Order: sequence, then structure tokens, then C-alpha cells
Amino acid sequence: MKISIHDLIGDVCMTYDDGERLHATFRPAFDAGETVELDFADTRIFVSAFFNASVGCLLEHYTRDEVRERLQFLNLPAAAAEPLRQSVENAERYYRDPAFRESLDKVLENLAAEA
Repeated sequence: MKISIHDLIGDVCMTYDDGERLHATFRPAFDAGETVELDFADTRIFVSAFFNASVGCLLEHYTRDEVRERLQFLNLPAAAAEPLRQSVENAERYYRDPAFRESLDKVLENLAAEA
């Protein structure tokens, strides 16, 4: 399966909602064992929230190696590499380290209560 990010999301990949929309588009194929190609041609702005919702959440059920094998990034701009890397590293730590997950969840819970 190949998905044009520009066609689905546009040239700005910033919101969590957009990341969820991308994730929902490719997840059935990914779960079925297919290789998914995400083509980032003509995209230009990226934030971690987008990658958290689209890619990072895969690490709850899959290893980093499984994701790396079956999720291919085509035409990924240099500006996207760092937010993607951070998202994957943080997600891996969150899903694999219960102490980290508990600490982060408490911080987020406290922030939500203050809002």
C-alpha cells in the first residue's frame, strides 16, 4: 500500500488529528502484514504530534524492527527526520518502560487538572 501524504493531509503535517487520520488509513494494511509506503513528496512542515499519532502508536503492539521493516518513508524531507525520530524513541520508551509510562502519565494528568 502506498499513500501520498500530500494528497491525504496536505503540505503541513502538524496536528494529532491529521496523524490519526493517516494512521487509520494505513493501519488495516499494516496489521494484515503488508508493507506500507508513506510518500512525503510535496510536504514541508512537521511536528512530533503528527508522528506520535500516525507512527509512534504502532510501538504499543509492534517492535521497532517490525515497524522499520513494514513502514517505508519515501521522499521524507530532512525537516521531518528529527520529529519522526523523537516520536519513535519516545513511543518506544513509553510502551516498553512501565516506570517511564507511569511517571509521564502522572505529569500529563496533573497538567490536565491545572488546565
